[in-house]
Amino acid sequence: MPGMRSEEEILRAFEGLDTVPGSKKPRREETPKSIARKKQILGESNGWDETPIVKIFKGVETELFTVSALAQALDKKIVTIRLWERKGYIPIAPFRLRSKSLNGQKVNGNRVYTRELIEICIEEFAKRGLLGSARVEWSKLGDLTDAIVSRWQKALQTD
Repeated sequence: MPGMRSEEEILRAFEGLDTVPGSKKPRREETPKSIARKKQILGESNGWDETPIVKIFKGVETELFTVSALAQALDKKIVTIRLWERKGYIPIAPFRLRSKSLNGQKVNGNRVYTRELIEICIEEFAKRGLLGSARVEWSKLGDLTDAIVSRWQKALQTD
């Protein structure tokens, strides 16, 4: 409709104001939840990419992220991401860091994802309005798994 503005445009227009427009009443204090919502609307990161692991991969310096970064990016818990991998809803992380010793026993290294793979997941979840949702009904979202798998395959072929 003509004249209709998106929530993003409205937030940008009133950014930096300390009072409600047309009132002397101060704006509400921002809460962590409102800050996260604002970042999501404006397309900013929610902090998932603040601590990358930088490794040389095929001669190129590459940022890698753990399963906790993927979970934070999708606003889910780590156990949820691992469950989705086990059930085949999302592909298993394509890379692992080197094995390490823990209490004298050799254990596999952390599973890691590239920035591009996590951004693909974010885009596909956002298209379907699933970022921050309480539940993902995978039985109704067969196309989501297919979209993520095919886009990951293309991304990994170009690497």
